[in-house]
Amino acid sequence: MRHRKNISDFFDDDFEVVYDETKTDWADTDEIITKNRRNDQDRTDSFAPLNEYDPEDNKRTDIRDSRRQKRRRLVPLAAPIQKGGRVLSRVTAAAIRSLTAALILAVAIYVTYTFWRASAPYGDIAEAFNTRQLSPSLAPYVCIMAIFLLFEFISLLWSMTKVRVRDGRDTWKEDTGRGLFSFLLVFLSSYLSFLLYRFLPESPEFLYGLKGALEVYGSMHNALFGLCAAGVVSCLIRRYFS
Repeated sequence: MRHRKNISDFFDDDFEVVYDETKTDWADTDEIITKNRRNDQDRTDSFAPLNEYDPEDNKRTDIRDSRRQKRRRLVPLAAPIQKGGRVLSRVTAAAIRSLTAALILAVAIYVTYTFWRASAPYGDIAEAFNTRQLSPSLAPYVCIMAIFLLFEFISLLWSMTKVRVRDGRDTWKEDTGRGLFSFLLVFLSSYLSFLLYRFLPESPEFLYGLKGALEVYGSMHNALFGLCAAGVVSCLIRRYFS
């Protein structure tokens, strides 16, 4: 009795037991789950395999393969063509170089023949060589012819040479069209002789022979113009196009 009495002291007749119902917001929970699923899907997409089939990539690969095959088919044909082109270029350059030399020889032969044929008024060249005696008028005449022939011989050898070019450790020979100066000098000297020979006196005999040599050499300037012009063209072709 005492125990009940004590309990009643704490709880009166108006005492009620009230249950506090905790409300769960399921909408927020669904939103969190949806976000987690989206994040998982993004992670899955980021680690997706990279070798996924792409028609455009396959098409570009086929194009590259076809180009490689075409290049492989062209290589066996391109190599002989390139080699043949180099051979043809060398043959052409050698032919033009030979043409320059032939023109120098033509000039030398033409001038020598003309000198020989016109030497009668100044003496007989053949007899002078046999007797080893030159008249005062024939000596300067023969000297002019000999100087010309020596110049042409040097020009012939010079025209067949090339210039050695150095580029670091590599060296090679390049045709620069040597011989051009000889053609220009021959024509200009012939034309000057044609203009100046008449101003020389005919005596003494030495000047008479010198005047005759310049007169003969100057009379050839028209014929020499064609030969020298052809020689200049051949040298220019060698220099800029070979």
